[in-house]
Amino acid sequence: MQEGKVPGNILKRSVINLIGRGPGIGVDCADMPAAGARVLSATAVGLSKNAIMPGIAVYKAANNIWAAGGELCGIEAAFLLGTDFTEPELKALTRSVSAACKSCETSLVGGHTEVSGSVNGACVTVTAVGGADRVMSVKNIKPGDDIVVTKWLGLEETAVILSDGGQRERLFERYSARYFEQIENCGEWLTVRDEARIAAKFGATAMHDVSDGGIYGALWDFAEGSGHGFEIDLRNIPFRQETVEISTFFGIDAYRMKSSGSLLIACADGRELVSKLSEAGIPSCVIGRFTDNNDKIIRNEDEISYLGRK
Repeated sequence: MQEGKVPGNILKRSVINLIGRGPGIGVDCADMPAAGARVLSATAVGLSKNAIMPGIAVYKAANNIWAAGGELCGIEAAFLLGTDFTEPELKALTRSVSAACKSCETSLVGGHTEVSGSVNGACVTVTAVGGADRVMSVKNIKPGDDIVVTKWLGLEETAVILSDGGQRERLFERYSARYFEQIENCGEWLTVRDEARIAAKFGATAMHDVSDGGIYGALWDFAEGSGHGFEIDLRNIPFRQETVEISTFFGIDAYRMKSSGSLLIACADGRELVSKLSEAGIPSCVIGRFTDNNDKIIRNEDEISYLGRK
């Protein structure tokens, strides 16, 4: 299999269908009823190839709690280290995870640390734990619901590239460092806590963190999980120009760039939600709506195409 997130068809065939009740396409958060409450958990993995990846794993796990309509209670992290990993590197790893927890206004409350000869570098597995009175689900999406996306797509991959010494050096051979000053710290924009709270209070039908697979992957998850098709306008999908330049320079499909920090929201009145988010200083826009068939339509002016399997 290719590196990265397992494709949806393989995930469904070799994992979800064998488990039965529980996870599903577009469902990134476990929902466990307990003593009258709803306990939520979500897991993400970060590798040590890039210094910010462990912190991004914290954001991914926390975002899945917020996207389910929950509130975050704490973070657990398991560090699996290679035999050549040093104590100073472990301290840096711990500081990275702790700093991300602080950004999420929570704490690192537990975990596990182990060394294995089967590992190169380090692998960090982060589990976020939260709770909710009402858990959102893609199953509640209805035909006619608007599709809203927050902030800008590709922020996660932009942050990773800008923090990688080799890629950064290549980029700055063509562009000046000043050009990217406004997004230099975009790695700090990767939580969806504020927009998720506003959308949940507004009465959103469902929410989904746009992460691996980019906006196309998130839309596919929404459609497969809900059983509905959609129609979107490609011109409305928001990118920062810096991200567009980066995607072009490195030959990356901008619509499939990793995009933690952007939240995909289904709701009955997208324009009103956009207004509510704007009042809180959060940029967002309506990019389309759900339909009563299975077609996944992408419009670009007069051109029509169909989203293929992610």
